[in-house]
Amino acid sequence: MTTYSIAELWRYPVKSMGGERVESLELRTSAVVGDRRWAVRNIETGKIVSAKRPRPYGQLLSWSASAQADGRVIVAAPDGREYSVGSGELDGALTETLGEPVRLAEVEEGREETYGSEWPEIPGTVLSDVAVDLPVAALTEKTSFVDASAVHIIVNQSMTHLASLLDGVKLGVERFRPNIVLDAHDDSGSGEFADLAWEDLDVKIGDVELRVGDPTPRCVMTTLAQPGYERAKGVLQVLATAARKEFDYGAFACFGTNAEVTAAGTINVGDTLTIPD
Repeated sequence: MTTYSIAELWRYPVKSMGGERVESLELRTSAVVGDRRWAVRNIETGKIVSAKRPRPYGQLLSWSASAQADGRVIVAAPDGREYSVGSGELDGALTETLGEPVRLAEVEEGREETYGSEWPEIPGTVLSDVAVDLPVAALTEKTSFVDASAVHIIVNQSMTHLASLLDGVKLGVERFRPNIVLDAHDDSGSGEFADLAWEDLDVKIGDVELRVGDPTPRCVMTTLAQPGYERAKGVLQVLATAARKEFDYGAFACFGTNAEVTAAGTINVGDTLTIPD
């Protein structure tokens, strides 16, 4: 067994915008509280927009969102201007930036939503050099604008290994947009993408229980430029070789792990969990 500590916790109040690093997260059985409750919607098509379609939505990564103590969500533009989520001013600023009529939309629980995505050429994977619409919250309840599962986990040691395969590329957890960043207590968690083998595991963090599912398929967002990080096309190419995973629906370049909350509660930086070998 390998013991891990929570090194970082993150939430992303608005889908595809920069998020906020926090000291604790409240987890419900359907979602991380405050995580991806909002998204940008194209008024003409009705679809949710995502930086998985980089032109023009990759620009959203240069915006950031944070939750306030009074419950408001504040969005910061690249020029430093701040807007309250739900305001016409924010909708107008995003419409001007993206060149399309958009507005911020709050999740409507149970509503089926889709977003457009573009996939570069990724040898050996099922989605390579294609554009496709994907469902929001594909593997979990429709209570947030997550892509797949309620919780996303990455491991620092896997980050270190990936960095060693990329010549001089600056990574950083922001490229992968996790909720939980884990750090192994000893070398037993330092294998080559040791977490790639995590599947169908039940783990506890204090009173919180998680069902760890499958590795997380990665998309073009991991390669895009954002504040503090340059464009890094090689990330997907390396993962397609070193961390490719076969699913029933095809092969994907993977990094990190999807999980669902089976017992709700609050987790904190420094909490520990154990993964069976």
